Amino acid sequence: MTESPSAQDQPDPAGALPLTWRICTAVVGVEAFALLGYALYLTFRSEFGHPTNSSEGVAIGIYLLILAAGIVAAFAGMVRGRRWSRSPAITANLIVVGMGWYLIKADQMAIGILTMIVGVATIGTLATPGMYQALETRHRTRRA
Repeated sequence: MTESPSAQDQPDPAGALPLTWRICTAVVGVEAFALLGYALYLTFRSEFGHPTNSSEGVAIGIYLLILAAGIVAAFAGMVRGRRWSRSPAITANLIVVGMGWYLIKADQMAIGILTMIVGVATIGTLATPGMYQALETRHRTRRA
């Protein structure tokens, strides 16, 4: 009788990426789809609602759609464990930190602080040496 391979012998489907990578991927995914949803809402509301300046709302909505497409692409790269996806994810979270600062200045203290904490924590996690090493290892094994 042949023995079936144990769970230890099978390759890790996540490619040995740390749990923090998966958490950051989830955060970037939520950010990407939240921005995509807001951009679609703004575009349709400006076009079909009762806007004061329809062309400005549509232009901002289309601009946000383009930004959201880039963040969705970074999210897709993160899901696949691609090295390049780390840079746009960090850039997107720098924008999130800026949004948090704007919210604090606009007297939305609680949501602004929470937004900044999420952005800084995601940037800090993505910038750790362990994360870089895990991505490099995954990249080398993929090329071999």
